[in-house]
Amino acid sequence: MSFRFAFWNCAISPPGVKDWQNRGNVADAVEIIRHLFIHERIDLLAVCEVNQTSFQLLVEGLLDIDIASEFMDDTTPTGGQFDIGYFYRSTRIAVTQGKTHTGRIGRSSLKIAQQLKIAFKAEASYEIDMLVSHWPSQLRTIAEDFRNKCSIGLRGFVDSLLADKQQVILMSDYNDEPYAHSLFKNLSATNDRALVLSQPDYWLYNPYWKTLSARVPFSIEEQQHDFGTCYSKAGNRNGWSAFDQIIFSGDFLSTGPWYLDEVATGVVLTDVLRAAILDSQHYFDHIPVIGCVRKKGAANVSI
Repeated sequence: MSFRFAFWNCAISPPGVKDWQNRGNVADAVEIIRHLFIHERIDLLAVCEVNQTSFQLLVEGLLDIDIASEFMDDTTPTGGQFDIGYFYRSTRIAVTQGKTHTGRIGRSSLKIAQQLKIAFKAEASYEIDMLVSHWPSQLRTIAEDFRNKCSIGLRGFVDSLLADKQQVILMSDYNDEPYAHSLFKNLSATNDRALVLSQPDYWLYNPYWKTLSARVPFSIEEQQHDFGTCYSKAGNRNGWSAFDQIIFSGDFLSTGPWYLDEVATGVVLTDVLRAAILDSQHYFDHIPVIGCVRKKGAANVSI
């Protein structure tokens, strides 16, 4: 038995932008989501940079593929609106919303994470906790302070779940690289499997360090620079960043009962999506990230 899931910053309604993008942009996003459910066969997708209006347009465009959906209409104590919704196969999983975790810096509220509890129709006794986030952009003046505080708060949330012997998956556009202080130090998310296995009740495993290097070797004929999950057209810093990540509690590598299938974990980059991201006139700038976990003994199950 496997569980496939994904996260995507679809950039339809960025923070601070009240109006949703035009219907052509929404139609493009619908096709990407359709690809994820039909061709990648995911069971759940969380999207960020949506509001209620734009999310509903996505829902209407996907009525033919029989998936359930929910916009997480949560706010911070100061009225800040979260921008995350999700789609899922209700025939396979049940999804309930748990706690909404917020914090503060002075008079500013922080949107740390929203919790989803995933139950499986075929395995009702097992549940996975998902903590979905979208942290402040690097374009904000004091965003690093905000992300630092978010990571400390998120680690506390994770610790409370680990203390209850829960398996935890974190998905986000963190707006930070895997090696950033917020993720590597504060969250204790590492790519060192041996370290995770030495203390799986403490260390988190982040397989998205691998997106820091090119997936396509350099060729003078093609000159493709294909790495990261987020593309910047600014031209004054690295074009690609690895801001979008899925992070796993250590028990996905050790005690289970669900185990990481890292071969099926990575990014989903189609030719159409790559062309849109590199097009200066298109609003897409993030690649969907995808993860997969399996029950032990299910290694030969088709994906």
